[in-house]
Amino acid sequence: MGTCMFVASGLNFDVDAYFPGSPFEDKIATVFRKGQIPTKDNPQKIPRPDSGFVHMVSATQEPHLKCQIAPALEFLSKYEKEFACLKRMGVDNMLLDFGMEGQQTIERAQYLPPELIVALSRYHMGLVFSTVRIPSG
Repeated sequence: MGTCMFVASGLNFDVDAYFPGSPFEDKIATVFRKGQIPTKDNPQKIPRPDSGFVHMVSATQEPHLKCQIAPALEFLSKYEKEFACLKRMGVDNMLLDFGMEGQQTIERAQYLPPELIVALSRYHMGLVFSTVRIPSG
C-alpha cells in the first residue's frame, strides 16, 4: 500500500480560519493546532509549536512509489495558487509525504522523476518518505 500526503504547517498559521472554503477541506486526514500535545512519539509531552493540516493526495494498493508520482504531479499543478495563499496566511513548511508499506526485502529502490523534484523546488516543498506498517488480518 502507498499513500501521498500533503502537509502544511506554520508557527503563525491559523488553521481554523483557513478551512471554511478551503479546496483541501474535503480530504483532510489530520488537523493539528499550536499548543496541542501530540501523543505519538512524544514521551516528554512537548506541545506543538505550530498549526497545520495533513491532506490526502492519493492512496493505492500498490507498494511502489511510481504509482504515486502522477497524482502528486497533478496535485502540485492544480493547487499552485493555493500554495502561495497558504504562505501568505502563515504557512512556513509544506511537504509531500510518500508513505510506503514496509517490505521484507533488504533494498527497494524508488525513482523520483526530475519533474517531481522541479515542482517541489518551485513551491519550496520538502519531501518525506514514511514506512507504514499495515496490520495483517
